[in-house]
Amino acid sequence: MVFNVIKLRKSDDRFLTRRYWLHSMHSFSFADHRDSKWDNFGNIRVINEDTISPNSGFNMHSHSEMEIITVVTKGAITHRDSLNNSGKIYENEVQVMSAGTGITHSERNEENKPCKLFQIWIYPKKINLKPDYKQKSFKNIMGENLIIDYLDGKNKLLINQDISLWRCKYKPTKEKKLPSKIDKYNWIQIIEGNLLLKSKEPNSNIYLSSGDGLGFEVINARDISIDSEKELDFLLFSMPSL
Repeated sequence: MVFNVIKLRKSDDRFLTRRYWLHSMHSFSFADHRDSKWDNFGNIRVINEDTISPNSGFNMHSHSEMEIITVVTKGAITHRDSLNNSGKIYENEVQVMSAGTGITHSERNEENKPCKLFQIWIYPKKINLKPDYKQKSFKNIMGENLIIDYLDGKNKLLINQDISLWRCKYKPTKEKKLPSKIDKYNWIQIIEGNLLLKSKEPNSNIYLSSGDGLGFEVINARDISIDSEKELDFLLFSMPSL
């Protein structure tokens, strides 16, 4: 066995929240949407794909004991928080907020066009830490962008958990290998495009398209590859245990 599928979350099966200013697809249980089978994948608690209308957004609200990652894929979002951080997160930028003992923040689209982003919540490894905020731009977005590396945080964003995160964006490709540093347990979240996750074993291929998510265990990463007929953009979370 090369890889073992743990959870497959098709885009249309995700929970949906609609407000006049928000369209949000939830890969896992969120707010009033509850299903114990979809409470988490290991320490990944939330993956929300949000589209936020112009001049609207999330007003001031509080979090504690959660690692919160925001990946902006279109437009920009304006962040303000109780640590006196204030600024915009643009397309292809990433925000990491460690809520720690408590932080209050707002995320609003103050532009004249919609903003699209992924908001991710991850359970912390340690509790009762001071809140923290970081932001980073990834200008060379094509290829493998290692955003968070829990094994070696040099020049990378850090979170309080043993999870690494890549944003991978490829032109049409065949037999593309997954990043060499992946751990045993992984979650792929497709931003846009489609991929065929392949192995050398018969009848084990998995097809994913925009919005789909896949949790899987890697047995032999060298025997796993990706095919995509069109440009492909996805997030890859990797962790040593669930």
